[in-house]
Amino acid sequence: MISAPALVTATIGILALVPLLGPGGPDPSVAISARALVLERADSADAALRELEAAIAPGLDVARSGAARVVAGEDAPGEALVEAGRLLAAADPVAAHAADAVLALEGARRAARDGGTAMQPPAEGGDLASIGAQVEGTAAAADRFAEMRLRADRVLVALSTAIDALEAGDVTTASATLSRARDDQEAVAAWDVGLVTLPVWTDAAGALLTAAEALLAATAAGDASAAAAAASVLEAQAEDAASADRALRIAMAEGGASVTAAPLSRLADLLRRTAETRLAVAEILHGADR
Repeated sequence: MISAPALVTATIGILALVPLLGPGGPDPSVAISARALVLERADSADAALRELEAAIAPGLDVARSGAARVVAGEDAPGEALVEAGRLLAAADPVAAHAADAVLALEGARRAARDGGTAMQPPAEGGDLASIGAQVEGTAAAADRFAEMRLRADRVLVALSTAIDALEAGDVTTASATLSRARDDQEAVAAWDVGLVTLPVWTDAAGALLTAAEALLAATAAGDASAAAAAASVLEAQAEDAASADRALRIAMAEGGASVTAAPLSRLADLLRRTAETRLAVAEILHGADR
């Protein structure tokens, strides 16, 4: 919320000039004083906006790091997103100060009868606190997403390890590895996340595991004929593995990005507005040099 001091300051800036405007026409000294006030407040607004950008930067960097971990990191992203949210919330007073400075500048511009589009603060008090809370609120979903992504990644690695173990005659290792792979595949299959292409992968991975389990059972039983048949099925299923893996990558990239998309989009909009406001302030300051 925009603070009262900024509105009071802007109003005083206007009222202070009123007694100086007498019936005899504009006094040049009044225009000079009004212009000087505009430039003074433009300097203050520029400094406040620069401070706002600097205050946002640490939280933005940590938020981006957390978002990247959702899609491709080895570490859980939740801790980084919680930290980012708190950093952004801590910067909220800086946003309120910048809003006050911009409103004070706009008040001086109106008093000086400066033309142009009215200048609006890029953020109000409470905006960064809201964005920070939203970023922090994504932590649990981000951790869950990263967990499922890592479990999916482990399935085909475990399958390959199990096949190697079977070829080496190590049935015990193959059995334990396939059991863990099946747990991971079933967890991902049961994950209700709404990724359209994910079932393509879970079905293909499930079929591969079923064929591998049949090969394991035949090998353990010493049934060469059944083992050969299972190996043939496994080889046929493996031909679909590449397309299923692509489907998995698409699902994880799209879904992972969506976890933090809303608050990061809000933050990007705030930074864009801040840059635009700084540009408008810079034009005022540069105009004084001409």
